[in-house]
Amino acid sequence: MICYENIVFIMDQQNEILPYFPLSIFLFPGEDMPLHIFEPRYKQLINDARKGITFAIPFVIEQEIQEFGCEVRLKDVVAEKEEGDMVVVVESVAIVEISSYNKHLEGKLYAGGTINRLPCDNPVISKELMELITSYRDQFDSEFLSSFRNTVVTRRDVIIALNLASDEKYKFICMPGAEQREGFLAGQLRYLSMIRKQEALLGDDFGLN
Repeated sequence: MICYENIVFIMDQQNEILPYFPLSIFLFPGEDMPLHIFEPRYKQLINDARKGITFAIPFVIEQEIQEFGCEVRLKDVVAEKEEGDMVVVVESVAIVEISSYNKHLEGKLYAGGTINRLPCDNPVISKELMELITSYRDQFDSEFLSSFRNTVVTRRDVIIALNLASDEKYKFICMPGAEQREGFLAGQLRYLSMIRKQEALLGDDFGLN
């Protein structure tokens, strides 16, 4: 049993065996990504995913599988060659903890193991972060977070709106508590605001010249 963000999970109830496709990408639920499929094991995995199964993408750093990853579904097959190579689009449906790793699932070429799904839709509770969001909207981008129609802004909403790189998203998910996570998001938003201010100043300079 583990405690995560003050929510307790019983491991026997949460654990599920999923296929694995380890990569250096990290997606939050709702984000998607194209993948080039050419290895036989992953051709087999995508063909199985066509039947409706989901699979996990454990995050990889320097060829080492990390503690967390994302669960994805096959969203679309964009292109396919006769020999089976494919370009597909996958969409994240959950953040997962990688509980175990088996090099081959029974009867399969691909790896897999047990995962534990983790929450990522926690609402923003930091007043500072909400003020930064409002300020950024007012000064730079009135459409920021507009695609998220919920009345409550969640940390997932902010992560996706910031369009962070996979390593930054992984760093976020490894943080132990709400205060540290929201402080990280606040820092990212302050940095983005600084960049936008510099862009505006450069634009004014070009205009004067």
